[in-house]
Amino acid sequence: MNRRKRPLHPPMKDIQKLSKSMTYAVHGILQCLHTERNLRIHTTAAVYVTALALMAQLSRIELAVLCLCYACMMCAEMLNTAVEYLLERDGGGFDSFVRDAKDIAAGAVFIVAVFCTVIGALFFVNETAIGNIMAFVTAHVWVLVVFAVSVPIAVGYIFGYFGIGRIK
Repeated sequence: MNRRKRPLHPPMKDIQKLSKSMTYAVHGILQCLHTERNLRIHTTAAVYVTALALMAQLSRIELAVLCLCYACMMCAEMLNTAVEYLLERDGGGFDSFVRDAKDIAAGAVFIVAVFCTVIGALFFVNETAIGNIMAFVTAHVWVLVVFAVSVPIAVGYIFGYFGIGRIK
């Protein structure tokens, strides 16, 4: 008896393709977090900046802009990493085109970082934000303890002391 497989319903096929795409994307993010110190620096900075933003009582719009900054910064870093991976694949010695391409990609990351820093300064370097942060910390002294404990953990995460980042 010849049994033919029933074709999957087209929407189910699309869902499976989407699921596979998301799996690849998550793998790429985890690969980059595992191998790229700079991305770990950006993710750590995003956590601290978010904590400060909540203490500063930034508006929803300001929080949304910070989230866009995080996304732009991390995407720029990941694209820079992808460019580096592709260019280093050959490994055929010095090539000025490869050097220039890597410098351009790094320059793009730098531009995003500068503008994210400017946006952060605009949001945090004012009397209201600083006053709100100081009032929060004064009312919740435990935040200083959490900060003191989290900094060595963050440094360990960034520099790979927990088995992350030992590949490169």
